[in-house]
Amino acid sequence: MANGFSARQIKIIACISMLFSHTGFIFWPSQLWWQIPGRLAMPIFAYMIANGARYSRNVLAYVARLLIFAALIQYPYSIFLASRHLNICFTLGLGLTAIMVWQGTLSRGWRILTLAALAVAAELLNTEYGLYGILMIFTAHLFFTDRRKLAISWIILNVPYLWQGMQGLRSGAAYPQIQGLCLLALPVLLLYNGRRGGGRRWEFYIFYIGHLAILYCLRLLLWGY
Repeated sequence: MANGFSARQIKIIACISMLFSHTGFIFWPSQLWWQIPGRLAMPIFAYMIANGARYSRNVLAYVARLLIFAALIQYPYSIFLASRHLNICFTLGLGLTAIMVWQGTLSRGWRILTLAALAVAAELLNTEYGLYGILMIFTAHLFFTDRRKLAISWIILNVPYLWQGMQGLRSGAAYPQIQGLCLLALPVLLLYNGRRGGGRRWEFYIFYIGHLAILYCLRLLLWGY
């Protein structure tokens, strides 16, 4: 596909999505609409992790880079977002580990057990998106070349969120479940043209913690807390 979006352009869309979500969370946590465009970020990064697993020259180094970065930013992350979760880079690192194991030489049974263990570990360690996040990443890898199966698998994974969202709307909940809106990322991913699109390896890592630091400092300057 000659047209469409490169990997870098798709990541930029995810970053804009994430900026909306975190701006709303830090400044106006009661305003739901900030979180709606923010639902695109996680599935896009899940897909890009699967993409990276396919094209990375050294997947183990990629895993190490994600987990080391995750550990380094965990304390400021917890301050900036007042969060008790382990940040999303832990989830991405564990998801990439699951892909690496699946591509390895272990028997199918051991690979399935290891995948299950990593998914449970993400849940027990309280990483962002937990087991759900690992499965989103793994299915992105499993059905990377079959967009139809990818869409079906992601719809299945998001059925609980879609159901909760509909129930919340029916009951008039002030803050209904909206995670199911992450499926809106699928049309963006369908436009991926397979090209890297340039850019620096660390630019998105820097953006992730950098934008949180800036938003947090702005809130301190403007509101004093």
